[in-house]
Amino acid sequence: MSENLDDIDKAILNLLQDDATLPLKAVSESVHVSIATAQRRIQTLINSGVITKQVAIVDPHKVGYGLTAVVMIEMARSNTSMQHRFERLMNAQPQVMSCYEVSGDADFMLMVNAKNMSDYHRFTTGLLTYENNVRNFKSQFVMNFTKSGTKILLD
Repeated sequence: MSENLDDIDKAILNLLQDDATLPLKAVSESVHVSIATAQRRIQTLINSGVITKQVAIVDPHKVGYGLTAVVMIEMARSNTSMQHRFERLMNAQPQVMSCYEVSGDADFMLMVNAKNMSDYHRFTTGLLTYENNVRNFKSQFVMNFTKSGTKILLD
């Protein structure tokens, strides 16, 4: 659908990525269309899968999750069914914020939030095991959030 996005769609998406709670009136005024047009375009963006979710982004530290780790996973066996099984397992884990299949030495990269080191240790010993096709994993701990975002700027 990217080739079908016009300047109004892009402007709407840029606004909603900053604040999905904007009233339709504010969106319509900002992009210079009627409220009905703005509503119809947003619904089309949702129906076509361009907008996949509208969520609140929570500061992990303010809700008791003081540890964020970037985890590089090396799989024991590389086959499609085992990778899909691992992806499903990670999708089911609430502490896994992101799971990416990546190129290079690692097969997957995870972003994991944990309450503390004991909580993270339970995650690794329970899930990052040979039984789940994990040969090796390396953890890097986030010291400071310089930038953490979700916006894709459309121009």
